[in-house]
Amino acid sequence: MIDLQLFKNVMAEARNNKTLLDSYSPNQFKAKEKIVDSVAQFVDSNSEVVILGGWYGSILIPFFKHVKRITLIDLDKDAISISKNRLFSHYNNIDYITSDVFDQQRHGRIMNADLVINPSCEHMPSMSTLEALKTSNAYFAFTSNNMYDIQGHINCVSSIDEFKEQLPSNATILVEDEIEDTRGIRYLLVGKIG
Repeated sequence: MIDLQLFKNVMAEARNNKTLLDSYSPNQFKAKEKIVDSVAQFVDSNSEVVILGGWYGSILIPFFKHVKRITLIDLDKDAISISKNRLFSHYNNIDYITSDVFDQQRHGRIMNADLVINPSCEHMPSMSTLEALKTSNAYFAFTSNNMYDIQGHINCVSSIDEFKEQLPSNATILVEDEIEDTRGIRYLLVGKIG
């Protein structure tokens, strides 16, 4: 079912915000839809979902609106503010944190999550270095890509095997996939930590 309020909010914001439109691009939608399809069986109404580097949360948040709590963590204070105050102000199960996901103060949320999603691993250090994941018992869905020439991409990978090397040592892979993008290939890894 279409969330009419969200649609109105997106249309109002998109008039002055072209990056918001990019967050809803066919490439973004295709990748996020693949994440959701791969993890749907792991979440229910009692689940806590943490989205690392989630930008506006444009596509992922609506897919998880039925869970107990969503925590969106991103460095971009403007994106977080827009998501909280303009896009999803009518949702009451989202916590917004403007922070580096590697900030130890955020580790409790990550360690206690049922599902940790990182749709932007190419923008940050390897997930194997995120201490909170080393003691987590969560499912995960991580994506990266081979789009080295995009600004802000500091940790791209050239193959799914290279991406696997960036997982925490206690991760078990349940799903791996490659997603065609007009600019390259996105790599998806879904699994369980612990």
